[in-house]
Amino acid sequence: MSEEIKNADHIFSVLEANKLPDSSIYIPVAGGSYFEHMGGVKMADYWLSKKFDNRDECFVVTNAFFSMTGLLIKHKYKNEWKLEFDVAHLFQVKSTAQSIVAINHLVKYNCYSDAYSICRTALSRLNLLMLFAFNPKLFDEWLNNPKHEKYLDGHVRAELENNGIKTLPHLYEFSSEIIHGQVEGLANIGYLEMGLFPEHIGIANNIWVIFKFIIGMAYCVVLNMAILDFNGAELPDDVKEHQGLFNWFLEHYFVFNRIDHLFALMAEDRHMEKIGKDKYYAGGSFQFAEFATQLAKFYKKGQKKKLSKKYDI
Repeated sequence: MSEEIKNADHIFSVLEANKLPDSSIYIPVAGGSYFEHMGGVKMADYWLSKKFDNRDECFVVTNAFFSMTGLLIKHKYKNEWKLEFDVAHLFQVKSTAQSIVAINHLVKYNCYSDAYSICRTALSRLNLLMLFAFNPKLFDEWLNNPKHEKYLDGHVRAELENNGIKTLPHLYEFSSEIIHGQVEGLANIGYLEMGLFPEHIGIANNIWVIFKFIIGMAYCVVLNMAILDFNGAELPDDVKEHQGLFNWFLEHYFVFNRIDHLFALMAEDRHMEKIGKDKYYAGGSFQFAEFATQLAKFYKKGQKKKLSKKYDI
């Protein structure tokens, strides 16, 4: 038996052991093969054990996201807005691929502060992707005038929140502290301890959790735009399989109150947001279901939902 076949058998066996839906196992494998072929992280570097950690799970989600991109070629767009969105999505794919490679190297060598900066960049990129999903025509305008104030991250986040979508502002604030070298943020990731590269397994885990959720939300955006493009018609089998895999992720990989997720996704006391009398927003996960609900309102027949005036072009 060739080494290649042995490796393939191992990959499928560990994914089966982690109870991924049988009909969807090929999805992260196909995405991982593409990623590796294009110079990304080799599949031999992860999924080594049948007991997955958050790094392994992150590569399952990331590879599924890359696999989703292949459907753009297979299924021609039905609506002009889908083509406009696909251009915006594909424009970001290279940056996403480079981010996962960067995080993989940075965490390996305990460079946690730089890894957090990659997470914040990915979060800002995701915010734009969600905005372009609500109105794909914005991408072309952004491309020609990216410095316009309405495309500043704070303005984009505010617009998304006005449409019921919170984008983990506490993580943005926390990673901003780290990027700007503020002591509180750096202390939280072990920067002040002895040595140039102190190892912190818990901090490494938190980074993989954060990136897993960010890529998971990007997958949610791209998948829901693909589903809406079929205008309520029967979905092709491969789109259904992606839908089934994503729903499985919701029950297993994107569970906010999993003990290994809580420390990554909970806000520090200083980042808690007051939302009412004696009520505070203490952090949390992305609102996957709420995003799908809100997005559908922008594409329904009849009176469609629109963004605020400055984004309604």
